[in-house]
Formats: sequence, structure tokens, C-alpha cells
Amino acid sequence: MYQVSNAYKDAMHLAVQSSSMHGTVDGVNWTEKNILSGSCSLTNQCSDGSNVQIGQVYIAEFDITLMGLNIPRYSLPDKIIQPVYSQQLINRSYEDVPLGVFNISSADWTASGIVIKAYDNMSKLDKSCGIKQSQGTPYQLAKMAMDECKLELGTTADEFSTFANGTIVLSMYTDNDIDTWRDFISWVAQACACNVFAGRDGKIYFRAYNKDVVETVNTEHRFTGCSFSDFETRYTGISCVNIGDQTTSYYGTENDDALTYNLGQNPFLQYGLSETLEQLRRNILFALQMVDYVPFKASMIGNPVFDLMDVFSFSGGIGDADKLFCMTKFDWKFHGSYDMEGSGQNPALANAKSKVDKNIAGLLQKQDENTMHYSMFQNAEDIAVGDGEYKSIMLLRFVVQKMTHVTIQLELNAEVETTETGEADPAWEEHDAECRVVYFLNGEEVTTYYPKECWFDGHHLLHLQYDLEAAAQKVHTWDIWMKMKGGSIHFAPYQIKGLVTGEGLVSDTEWNGAISAEEKISRIDFDEYMREFTDSGSAQLVDLDKGSAEESISRIDAFSMMMRGFTDSVNATSDVFTFTPTVNKDYSTATAAVVNNVWTGSGTIKEGTAPMVQSTVNVHGTKSITTVSSNAVYYFSFDSGANWYGYTETDGWTADKAMIQSEVEAVPESAWAEHETVIMKVLLEDGASLSSVNFNGGYITT
Repeated sequence: MYQVSNAYKDAMHLAVQSSSMHGTVDGVNWTEKNILSGSCSLTNQCSDGSNVQIGQVYIAEFDITLMGLNIPRYSLPDKIIQPVYSQQLINRSYEDVPLGVFNISSADWTASGIVIKAYDNMSKLDKSCGIKQSQGTPYQLAKMAMDECKLELGTTADEFSTFANGTIVLSMYTDNDIDTWRDFISWVAQACACNVFAGRDGKIYFRAYNKDVVETVNTEHRFTGCSFSDFETRYTGISCVNIGDQTTSYYGTENDDALTYNLGQNPFLQYGLSETLEQLRRNILFALQMVDYVPFKASMIGNPVFDLMDVFSFSGGIGDADKLFCMTKFDWKFHGSYDMEGSGQNPALANAKSKVDKNIAGLLQKQDENTMHYSMFQNAEDIAVGDGEYKSIMLLRFVVQKMTHVTIQLELNAEVETTETGEADPAWEEHDAECRVVYFLNGEEVTTYYPKECWFDGHHLLHLQYDLEAAAQKVHTWDIWMKMKGGSIHFAPYQIKGLVTGEGLVSDTEWNGAISAEEKISRIDFDEYMREFTDSGSAQLVDLDKGSAEESISRIDAFSMMMRGFTDSVNATSDVFTFTPTVNKDYSTATAAVVNNVWTGSGTIKEGTAPMVQSTVNVHGTKSITTVSSNAVYYFSFDSGANWYGYTETDGWTADKAMIQSEVEAVPESAWAEHETVIMKVLLEDGASLSSVNFNGGYITT
């Protein structure tokens, strides 16, 4: 809805209203007096009448017959007519509402006056679109189209960021049905879940569906004959044709019970991994959740203040104030009615038919590999290479379907600024800027050819060409880098034109997940991290005494040193002392003493007297063992001395594991309970001694 004052809105609701018209045609003013009665009308739409749609780029039509104007014959076609509607306010003043900027298509001179048919600036998008490949955010793509058609984009970059996919870089698939810039804009708008209109100021605007009510229309302000459907149009699924493999992908909401929107063969929704494509398309589905409108037809007092996609509420009578009604078409007549319409389908009736889109396989024409193909590229953004910089200015991707000859040509319209040295005469000097071009084929530098050029200040045209004699059947990348010395270079948008020519050539393919990135790191000054230090050195002559030394080492009997003799019999040897511990069920003890090489029960066994002490009988049911010793080493056997073990908390009983006193006393009762009987041996070396051994809780069988 056009922004008007509250006084205007109050005047709109009066039972009796007064209004007038005026405007200009090719600079000539006209008023209501010059209008043939009943001849002035304006119509526009954003739907074909079958359903709520996106990506629509309809042209508004303005018709009027003007009389009594002094206008030269044959001068009006392609001229501008700008009509203005004036609403009388309660205070008797008038407030103007511009209707738009229209380009006269035909002007027929009749007895009744000049019959004029004009179209808004959307008609200027019907210009041939020569590009086959481009990429950028929706704002950049739309801006490029406006520049090509000499129009102005009314939607800002910030507003685009609120649309579906509004900040995502989109790439145009080469194999598409885009013939005009209106086709181009239509696909971009669909990728944003928007429609496109020419505004009242002549600028081009993108608009998405919403649920903000601009006006509540009651029975007093609408004519009889209105009709309202008994269903709400909703979308819970979308389908999109994958041009590359001629299939259709379907995406639905969790509760998929309504209409499916068919996106068709949108060339801006073809590139990326499957996850990326799904996200792009689901973003559109998410935006379509705003569509929850009741289809309707209504006729009201003529006031052209409303815009397409405005949302209304109808109260009273057969209207339902709790529902939303979106205008997708209007037909306004001056001093007549304002007929509006909201399109839509019944999900219950259309559901079965729309779900067929899930499995659609388009009949797409395949690329002929024996036909010469031309793929064009251009830059959508500013590109600047500063003095001393080295950076990529354009990256081309193309697919070769068979081994072929490929020619790559570029025309670069550049603005060069040289770097001057010296601050004042006569030291001031100016040098030509030097440019060096480096090619990279599939990531590898082409080392056989480096184009170079020198320029002075101003605009220059650079032509580049390279021939690939035998391009293999694969996806190729051609990256052009530029290095500047003595000056900088700047390329405005669309000032780099690229052409790739070859048989069986496709300009691009599905993104393979590769990302190219570069980072420029400025010089790092280490001064703040380094501390000052000093060092000194001296040199002197040294007279080396080349003497030698010798040492004789006698034979070492390692085996005799490491091995000890022992026996497990009851008969003692000189190295083994045996004893029989005294035990009972509650407490058992054996007090160690050696008298004439016999264990007697009291005293201390010292080093040299008994290098090893071993018990002679099995003790049953041991719960714990306590000893009094110094530097003694303990082993335990559970098979009458055949194998010896030690205990650790982590590994349990381990073969040939030596233990000290604290480790023996720390063995838990559960570990002793793992075995029925136990005997013990103790090594007494290097000053070790043993005073007593207590087997707690055990008993001896006789």
C-alpha cells in the first residue's frame, strides 16, 4: 500500500468521496478535463489466476484517452506518461497518489481523442539477455539486469537480505531457457520466493509474501457480488527439475498435507552438493509458509492506493475477519470500481495432482557434443588490483564432453592509474604501469606464456586469448591472475567479457565442493617480541696432546653372578633354610631363628646365615600375612613350589613378581582366597633380615 496520510485514509472511508486526475505526457500537462469519460484504467497482476505464485514479472497496463491537447502527431510512441490520482480530504484539500511511470506503446488519433496504451518499466526488461553464465547474490544479479536495461533497482541490499537465499551467491546454469532480462529476473525472483513489480516511481522492486494486514474492508466499503472461497491456499511441498540429470527432486514439510509448488527448471537452483541444493530449495519452501490466504473476488470504491501482494481482512456479511486475503490482481477504473482478486487452489482437490510433481522427469534436450558452442562470462562486481598486488580477476569453469580444441578469449575494459614518485619538481617522475597476466589451468600454472602490457593513466582495452589444443574430456578451470607494478588497475562491473568456444562444450557443471580462498598477511614486526642481547667471542691456538689410554678388564662370569642354587625339598642346602610355621584358625605364627642351620622359633635370621628362607608345608585358608623384616624380598607359590608369584593391584598374581613387606601386607583377603594353599620363600640379601612371619587365619593339614 502506498504510504498516505491518516487524513487520506479517513477520506477513503467516507460514504461519498471526491477525486480527480492529472499528469504529464511527454512533458505536456493534462487534467481530468482532458480525459474521455470511462477511458482511464490501470490493471496489473502477479499470478496467472490459477494460484498464488512466485517469480512473477507481469507488466502493468495503463489506458487513457486524452482530448484537447496540443501534441504533435507521431511523437508519442516510446514517450513517458505519468498519471497522478488526487483524493479530496475532509478539509477539502487534495492529496496526490502517483500511479506510476508508463512507456507509451501505441497512440491512436481518433475523433474522441488520443487513445493511449502504455506499459510500466517492467516492459523495458524485454531486452535480449546475451549472457549464458553469471553468478552473484540476488541483489548483485538484479542490479546487473537493471544496469543492462538502464533501469533503477528500488529494493536495497539490506532488504534482499531478508528474502529467502537473499545473501547466498547463486550461479546461473548454462543450459537454460533465458531469452530476455525479464526471464532472468523471473528466475532470480523465484530463487528469493519473491515477485517483481515496477514501483510508482519507475524503479523495480522485489516483494515477498507476508501476513501484515494493510486494510480491513467492511460491508459498507465493498460492492455486492463479492465472493470468498471456503478454503485456504497453503504450500507444504516444492519440486524442482534437476537439469543436469533430467530428474525432479521433491521437498516437503513434516506435515505435508497441502499444495506442491513446482519451481520448474530454475537455472539458479542447479549448482552445489545435494545438501546445498536442498537447503537452497527448502529456504524457498520456508518462505512459502507465509502463504495462508483465502482466495476471493471483491469490488470496492475505486481508489488505486493499494499494491499487489497487499494483505486484507474482510469483515461483516459473508466476510471472515479472522482470515487473510492477498491481492494478486487488480483492475482499477477512474470514477469506477476497484476490482481485486486473490488467486488460490483448494489443497484438498489439488493435492493428488500436485504430488505427481514428486516424480516428474523433464524431457530436456541434451547437449550435442558435435556442435560448436559458445559460453560467455562477465564480472558482476568491482575488481581492483593495486600496485604490487597479485590476485585473481576471473575464474572460468567449463566441461568438455570429448577431446577437442578450446579457445578462451577475454576483453577487459580497464581504468589504469600510474604511481608517481617524488613529491615536488624537479624530482617528480611518472612511470608506465606494468601488467603481467598469469594463467592457471586446472590449478597448474601455465609457464609457457605470460602476456604483458604497459599503460599510462587512463582507460585502456586489453585483449587476451589462449588456445587449448587438446582439452581432455573433464571439468576444467581457467583462472586468470594479474600482477601490477608501477600502478593500479580497476574493472567496473560487467567490464570483463569472456568467451569460451569449442565443440561439445558446456560452460559449467555442478559444484564439486572445491573452495578457493586466499589470505593476505601484512608484514610482521618482530621488534616488540625481541629483547636486546650481547655476545662476545675469542679465538686461540690450542696445542692438542694426542695421547692414549688403556685399561685391561678381566673375564666376567655373569652367569655365576646372577644365578643362585635352591631346592624345594625338605632337606636343607647351604643356601636354603626351611621352616614349619605354627598356625591355628584364628592366628598362626612362626618366629624365625637359626641355630645350627635349623629353624627354632626365636631370634633373627641375618645376612650370610640364611640367603633364602622357605616354608615347608602348605597353609590353607590364609586371609592375610604380616611380617617383621628389613629389605627382604617375598615370593608365594600355590602349587607346592613349582611356580612362584607376586601380587599387584592392577595385574593380580603375576609369575616371578618380587614383593616387599608393605606389598605383602597389602594383598587383600580376596586375592588369597583365589588359591586353596600357599607357601612362601624369602630372599635375604644385601643386609636383609627376617624376624617373624604370620599367616593369619590359616591352618595346616597333617
